[in-house]
Amino acid sequence: MKITLIFSILLISIIISGITKASEDSLYFFSSDKVFIPTESSVIESRIGVTKYTDSRFLELNIGASADLLGLKKGNSVYSFGIDFFTYSNLRNENNFKFPVDAIDYLFGVNFNAFRKINAGYDISGRLRLSHISSHFEDGHIYERTDTIFTPVVFSKEFLDLAFVNSYRPENNIELKSMIALNYIFHAIPKEISKFSGQIGLEGNYYFSKVTSVYLSNDINIASVNGRTNLNNNLEAGLSFGKRNSRKIRLYYRYYDGQDYRGQYYGKYFNYNGIGIKFSI
Repeated sequence: MKITLIFSILLISIIISGITKASEDSLYFFSSDKVFIPTESSVIESRIGVTKYTDSRFLELNIGASADLLGLKKGNSVYSFGIDFFTYSNLRNENNFKFPVDAIDYLFGVNFNAFRKINAGYDISGRLRLSHISSHFEDGHIYERTDTIFTPVVFSKEFLDLAFVNSYRPENNIELKSMIALNYIFHAIPKEISKFSGQIGLEGNYYFSKVTSVYLSNDINIASVNGRTNLNNNLEAGLSFGKRNSRKIRLYYRYYDGQDYRGQYYGKYFNYNGIGIKFSI
């Protein structure tokens, strides 16, 4: 919490100093343009969409958004303060278009962001998130039949996440991105989860036109559970409709292999192929 207070004071100081500067600096509220945009394959991010697993009866439903509430533009730099509220749900596909909910992960928190344009083809951005995430079985979950009495699983964690993105455009129709992040969990139930994890992401976008593009994105996360270190890989490739740095519709294929990121299944192995659709707002 001390880190959050320090960043809040710094952000307020930047804003106050910026108001007294030259006329090209500006303070804004509730902009739809996000300062920090992660790679598409980064797993714990806000999304609106659905992924159908092609090799099982399940699908993942994402509902939520991240929004910048307050920002300051200063020359080639932009600073912002925002919020995150989102869920990702594990649903089971049954007959008659029914999708019982097996489990849901809830995340909410705040974020502090910075962006700087280096030149016409290169910019960098950063984000510090302070978040809480918890997971719960729902009424659509099917419990295993055993002789023991079922005890509900408690899963929650509070964490800090620091991430940086480099964006490079060697040509007008090509965009290359890299992302690096460090996650620190300062409180968790259960305690078997490692406090630190690291993340590396790479992404390429090719624009056929101003509104149509293809992309390939890959994220690798290194984390430990129960003393065992896992290398988790999330690959996503797809077709995108929408102008650059604007709202988009994406059709994609996804392949995930590694530690299960759903809280009620933490520590278990998770592997799937999936196809999906998502909407950026």
